[in-house]
Amino acid sequence: MDKKARRKKRLKIAAGIAAGVILAVAATGTYIYEHLFGNIQTVSLSSLTNRPAAAKPDAFGNVQQNILILGSQTRDGQTGPHLGNSTKLGTNISDTTMLVHINAEHKWAVVVSIPRDLIVPRPQCQGRNDPNTTVQASSADMFDLAMNLGGPACAVATVEQMTGIRIDHFVEVTFNAFQELTTAVGGVQVCIPEPGINDPNYSGLVLSAGLHTISGGQALEFIRDRHGVGTGTDLGRIQYQQMFVSSLFTKVTSAGTLADPITLYKIANAVTSNLTVDDGLKSVSTMVGLAQSVQSLKSHYIQFVTAPYVFDPANQNRVDPGPGFGTVWTDLRNDQPLPGSNAASAFGTSAKSVTAGGPTAPASTSTGASTNTVPLSSLTVKVYNGTATAHLAAYAAANLKALGVNTSIGYSGYSGYAKTEVYYPAGQQAQAQALANQIAGAVVKPSSSVGTLTLVIGENAPANITAVPDTTAVGTGSGAGSTAGSTPTATISAESRTGDQNICSSLPAPVKYGGHP
Repeated sequence: MDKKARRKKRLKIAAGIAAGVILAVAATGTYIYEHLFGNIQTVSLSSLTNRPAAAKPDAFGNVQQNILILGSQTRDGQTGPHLGNSTKLGTNISDTTMLVHINAEHKWAVVVSIPRDLIVPRPQCQGRNDPNTTVQASSADMFDLAMNLGGPACAVATVEQMTGIRIDHFVEVTFNAFQELTTAVGGVQVCIPEPGINDPNYSGLVLSAGLHTISGGQALEFIRDRHGVGTGTDLGRIQYQQMFVSSLFTKVTSAGTLADPITLYKIANAVTSNLTVDDGLKSVSTMVGLAQSVQSLKSHYIQFVTAPYVFDPANQNRVDPGPGFGTVWTDLRNDQPLPGSNAASAFGTSAKSVTAGGPTAPASTSTGASTNTVPLSSLTVKVYNGTATAHLAAYAAANLKALGVNTSIGYSGYSGYAKTEVYYPAGQQAQAQALANQIAGAVVKPSSSVGTLTLVIGENAPANITAVPDTTAVGTGSGAGSTAGSTPTATISAESRTGDQNICSSLPAPVKYGGHP
């Protein structure tokens, strides 16, 4: 294989992930490298303190990679319609943020969308416009303010404090870079559910239902639109953005795109001329190494999720970390696939029962029953939701069914449960214990009021039981995986999709928001 062919091979797959598109420059030669890399702006992370430890290599010397993608909403120097009024000038909020985790063995990846309205602590940072000024730490503030106040380095510091994950690199992409990128690849296919999006006053996006190939300004309108989808909040927009990125991955990694050096150059020129990265990522060797690390990655094993959240009771336009929030970061820190993901099924899973944000809890406070003598297929369980969070009984019933448990859903009679409880009638203690062994933190209790095993979901229920079931899980792969259906087929987040999922599925319905910006 000659040098040119090897360089093209390095591009395969890597360019598809949001961060990976910048790796297209790896196919353009040393001279063009120097020309293109001269366009990139850099920000040093050397001022950050109290950072998480860097990930250690595995037994084969492989190291996981964590890349933070920051979609800048700055209007300064940007072109295009519907970019807001003069009050937006001078701001640089991260309206779109994705943490890309690439597994050390380069077999799978997770892309976690972080809601801009998420209320989290922020560490002390240098000022964005004047590094001699200090942005004071905050115990609770909107996530997107970190970049606006302290620049991308402050956003990195906030994510590291929030997740305990060391960010290896960041990429900040502007409106202009996004428009030029989508034009360079010849447009990206997206899907619009009925009745279509009609948001002329805010994003400017007007698209009928169905499949569309969009680029340039229209693609920017699509990726920015929130008033025309879901409830008009950032959360519906995130789901459309995840669909868009998975479609972009498919387009950029297609044979036609990668085989065309002119297109590759256009991609590289588009992203590098409107890009800010950490100073370590500007290195040619780092770029090439990152490309090589993901060249075997398949879209089937890319999992897009939204960081688990609940609506802030004091302000429904804000969200707080929800059940499973800490579990996502724990799994990624440990380089483990998320429960229920295709990667978990194919390469082995850490889909253990974990309480939200904490360590594995004891299976039950009750004793005396064997954990192995009662087959799950012999259990008949009625599931109730003992919390104010909708649908948890339905999700738990579906996930337990995937384990072989016979389930049905109850609809009233239980509320205000802090802990998940399993009630059993006389003679079924062993069966109750077998069920509780699948649900971390569940408490087993006898009851003369129930005629069958009764599971009441409490606030401490683990995410792999109470998340939306993933019905696309595949069978055992080449790794130390488990047979499909032998572990809960639940994703860690109710809002998730795989890289090869049908782009028309799992999208919030468009709405007519109305009004003016």
